[in-house]
Amino acid sequence: MDDEKVYSMAQCSLCGQIESSPVGEKQGSVFVKCKACSLIRIEPHPTDKELEVFYQNYVYTERVVNPRKKWLRFRLRVWLLRLLAPGKKFLDIGCNVGSMVSAAHAMGCDAVGIDVGPSAIAHAKKLWPDCRFYNETLEAFTARGEKFDIVFCTEVIEHVRDLHGFMQALTEVLNPHAILFFTTPDSGHFRVSKTDLISWSELRPTEHLAIFNKANIQQLFQQHGFGSFSFVPMHRANLRFYTRYQALAK
Repeated sequence: MDDEKVYSMAQCSLCGQIESSPVGEKQGSVFVKCKACSLIRIEPHPTDKELEVFYQNYVYTERVVNPRKKWLRFRLRVWLLRLLAPGKKFLDIGCNVGSMVSAAHAMGCDAVGIDVGPSAIAHAKKLWPDCRFYNETLEAFTARGEKFDIVFCTEVIEHVRDLHGFMQALTEVLNPHAILFFTTPDSGHFRVSKTDLISWSELRPTEHLAIFNKANIQQLFQQHGFGSFSFVPMHRANLRFYTRYQALAK
């Protein structure tokens, strides 16, 4: 297959290796799987301009329709994170319309939300005027110099092009021993077809740039000072885990 020869020349955004095998084409984009670490990625990656246009027009349907629906469940999540965390500073990366930030605020946290979608942030500010929200990438947000004890980041990292740049920015906003809750699609889940992977709904051109499994998501986080992983068993093809930032204070 010609695609295998073409896309094998691109470095894996996780491990840096070149060899990869084609997963298939979807909507004119090619997905490949790294032969070294099994990360699934889109090649070539969208340009900065393409991503900017995409997120300017991104529709935040689920939580915009009923943003308060999950609020009580979010408060329970915050309660657990507060038990595990060294402090009360709370950051939601990819906060959507801010329901989790509002729940954390209600539970006594100093809570902040960031999102690259301007419509989501505008909606969040209207819904929860007492909370702080920024229409910024994590990398841009680091310039504010804030540090956090709790990070909530769900269904975000699969959208990231520069994985190690994102992780470096993440460590820059963390206090020592901060606790994180992360979710992302799971390519290694038993419900994901091994023979027709390209048909999986999580392989979304432009939107999802990197798809992980349990092993390589730990590989990425461990490289940046995280440990003590606790995975939540899931019936749907999703990785959910808690992890702690173990790097020493600078």
